[in-house]
Amino acid sequence: MTSQNFSTPEGYENITQSEDHIAHIGQGFYKRNETGDLVMAFWVMPENGNSGGVAHGGMLMSIADYCLCSVAMESKENYAATISFRSEFVAPAKVGSLVEIFTTITKETRSLTFGNGYIKSNGEIVFNFSGIVKKIKK
Repeated sequence: MTSQNFSTPEGYENITQSEDHIAHIGQGFYKRNETGDLVMAFWVMPENGNSGGVAHGGMLMSIADYCLCSVAMESKENYAATISFRSEFVAPAKVGSLVEIFTTITKETRSLTFGNGYIKSNGEIVFNFSGIVKKIKK
């Protein structure tokens, strides 16, 4: 695989990463869709794969949790801590493929955010998730 495969996907911008555990996964990307929702993306690099040549489940869980918390945060001056996280592996995402993460907030209170989402690769849903995060002011 050439480094060209891991360039910024069309329509996305690079995420300026401040979370070391996510930075180890690789460069992330973001955009707003037609309804203004945040969509994030990552390339499945060889170091993110398992022996079957597909994304390791831990990689998918990490980026889903990161995206859920990112959507819950009201600003970069705040952060969010995961209280509950549930997921289902639906299909494999091959090494070298782009995964796109779509997250929806279903309910918000003053201190909690409830949300769900899915990860797509090559137009197919590969992972579903839902969770609750606590909004924390620094």
